[in-house]
Amino acid sequence: MMAGSGIPYVLESALGIIAEELDYIGPGKPPVWLLGGSCGLLLHGVQLSAAPRDIDLYCDLEDTLQLHQALLRYTVCAPEEDYSGGCYSLRGLYFIGEAKVELVGGFRIGGGSGQYAVDVRALQAHAPVCTYEGIGRLALMPLAHELIFNLLRGRDGRCEAIAERIKRDVGSHLPLLEQLIAENHLEAGLQARLDGLLGLPESIRI
Repeated sequence: MMAGSGIPYVLESALGIIAEELDYIGPGKPPVWLLGGSCGLLLHGVQLSAAPRDIDLYCDLEDTLQLHQALLRYTVCAPEEDYSGGCYSLRGLYFIGEAKVELVGGFRIGGGSGQYAVDVRALQAHAPVCTYEGIGRLALMPLAHELIFNLLRGRDGRCEAIAERIKRDVGSHLPLLEQLIAENHLEAGLQARLDGLLGLPESIRI
């Protein structure tokens, strides 16, 4: 395992391959991808009850095909539309060694005025980036997104763990939380739950 992260070695090794395969150098606008899911949360320092079992890579629809081509040799299932669980994405499945990897393009939850659409290129500006020993350079899905994402998926235990990490430095996460909630018109459904999770007094409510 990585020291202190809890990421199993098989996933750590696969992340190193991913970081290398998707490290684009050259002309043109490179595709943007961010590491999410349990691997991303552990690298954020979120304390989870179980070790990660797979790797989740998020991207926008327009970048999905280029990223798929970079992972082509590992393909189990090329990206195809997935509508399960009230969500939509263009989802591809890969195995790197024994590590399961999912490429998730254009993810959105719900519909109409209550839809949460993931804009990876916009989130990149808020993504922590670090070079990890034995892996390489990774950019992580911001914790503000992860909290909203898991609230909408009904994952209460994970939400509590993410909230505990955010509370160490609430002020640095509030602007993006506020932005994502406003842009996706989620105020009515999430405001009270976020206040409770983060222990926010009314004077600094999101």
